[in-house]
Amino acid sequence: MVHNLKIKQEYLDNLLSGRKKVEIRVNDRDYQKGDTLKFPNSSNPINSHLFEITHIHSGLGMQDSYVALSVKMMDD
Repeated sequence: MVHNLKIKQEYLDNLLSGRKKVEIRVNDRDYQKGDTLKFPNSSNPINSHLFEITHIHSGLGMQDSYVALSVKMMDD
């Protein structure tokens, strides 16, 4: 499943550079391992950046209804 999401540019920049590998989100979309996160490109909204969910953490240490999504970049 593809999830079209909004993200602040500073956080997207950190994902794109590889400095950030985890995205914290409210689990209101039933995220699953293998799903795709699609973030808009602020300089060219027609293009988007794609990330695959590689691991999902919930429960211990996380606020109720939140998940930590480990991601890897899919696009070149």
